[in-house]
Amino acid sequence: MIKNLDQPLKIQGLLGLIMVAIFATQGQWISAVYGLFIGMMNVLMLGFTFKKANEKAAENPKTGILVLYMSAVVRFVLLAVLFVLGLSLFNFEPMPVVLTFVVMQLGQVFNLKGKRRLTD
Repeated sequence: MIKNLDQPLKIQGLLGLIMVAIFATQGQWISAVYGLFIGMMNVLMLGFTFKKANEKAAENPKTGILVLYMSAVVRFVLLAVLFVLGLSLFNFEPMPVVLTFVVMQLGQVFNLKGKRRLTD
């Protein structure tokens, strides 16, 4: 497992599972699981691109920054596509999908605690 990916997966995965449990009480657990899936895809892509950016930055810092910029664009498009698929094609309830994803992303704050830079 990538060094900088283990903690975010644990924190955000736990938050996602808590949201799934909350929405399960309302019978909307499948929609919340889809929100969990979107959040995990975002974390995985972020971790892999940070690793690749660190490798490229050792050779040329500008290349490392370019990888991060391209990652942001790719992740934005991926998340947009996943949200559109879930809400329109699969007809999931919007509230559980979006809230589960948002709570998971708030978990990133806990991952940044004690770090000097984002890619640490």
